[in-house]
Amino acid sequence: MKKKDLMELKNKNIEEIQKKIDQLVSEIVVNKLELKMGKLKNVHLISKKKKDLARLETILKLKYFAIKPNISEKKVKKNVTS
Repeated sequence: MKKKDLMELKNKNIEEIQKKIDQLVSEIVVNKLELKMGKLKNVHLISKKKKDLARLETILKLKYFAIKPNISEKKVKKNVTS
């Protein structure tokens, strides 16, 4: 995944990122099947897609925690004032 593509994905909403994740997971499964059948020529493609999947999941988690309030900060503030 190119840096430009990664920056574009950071600007998309959660649903679009989730669709891209689902698409990558299905592509990885198909590529693994092709590898076992001996049809896949570019073996390194699977590891590249796994890394892209990890990047997308990281972006998704960052967006999710940006929307939800951080609970641990509230607990720390309560303990400091007590």
